Amino acid sequence: MKFKFCTLTLILTSSAAIADEYQSFTDANYRLSDYGIAESNDYLISSQYYFGSLNTLGPRKEFSYILPVSNVYGSYYRSKRKYDSGFSGYNSTDESFSVGGEYFARQLKLFGGVSDSNSRSYHAGIGYLFTSNFLAEVEVDKQEWDVEYESSIIEYDETTTWLRGKYNHQISDTDYIGFSAQVNDDFDSRSISSKYFTALSSGRYLTAGLSLIDRDRVDLYWGGEVEFFFNQDTSIGARYDEFDNFELNATHFFNRNVAASFSYGSSTESLLDNLDIFSLGVTVQL
Repeated sequence: MKFKFCTLTLILTSSAAIADEYQSFTDANYRLSDYGIAESNDYLISSQYYFGSLNTLGPRKEFSYILPVSNVYGSYYRSKRKYDSGFSGYNSTDESFSVGGEYFARQLKLFGGVSDSNSRSYHAGIGYLFTSNFLAEVEVDKQEWDVEYESSIIEYDETTTWLRGKYNHQISDTDYIGFSAQVNDDFDSRSISSKYFTALSSGRYLTAGLSLIDRDRVDLYWGGEVEFFFNQDTSIGARYDEFDNFELNATHFFNRNVAASFSYGSSTESLLDNLDIFSLGVTVQL
């Protein structure tokens, strides 16, 4: 009887770890980019609220590949840049914000948003969830910007339609491999990405991702990333792409609600061979 009770306790404890639920996610991030003769200090605050609970897959930061839950989101970004060549220098500041949301009515998805920075961007779309593992979308994206020419302001705008699909192949209760693909209305910009998530032994987990972007008159671009979870709270990861840009990162949850992250990135090729990027972040999940 004692053995049965201990076994039941262990099962309930394990299930509780997997069944953590969250509805809101708020991030505050700081990033320092050092180019040698220039540097950029970037600040980002973002928040997203879901009108339904999201269940974790084990790690507190990992959820299902497709999330058919209505939500709203917003973000604010501020960048301060400083350039000093020894002969001349300047400082500049940029700000931007974005708001938007997604609404699911059974299998139908409606979404849209707006952002404002040096240009204004609006997007709206409709999607359909054919099955719980396959989502298709159509999105219209419009960008507007102003150019000053000979003491007058000329307004420009560009509208692009995107076709997008997202498919999740469930391998087990937790393990999956997901695929996303999109193409624009001119078929001159195409991309595909995938993500693999698996539960290892002893409460450890692993994710791996790969992305390919193909644009006309531009070489095919690829990038990959991997993240290893020691447990549901702590992970380390790395990213790398064809331009020899790389990033090392780590995340740790101090409790079920608060996490801190750190990353270091650099470039060893191209014009940015002196680039170093340091990033610090705090996440609150409720």
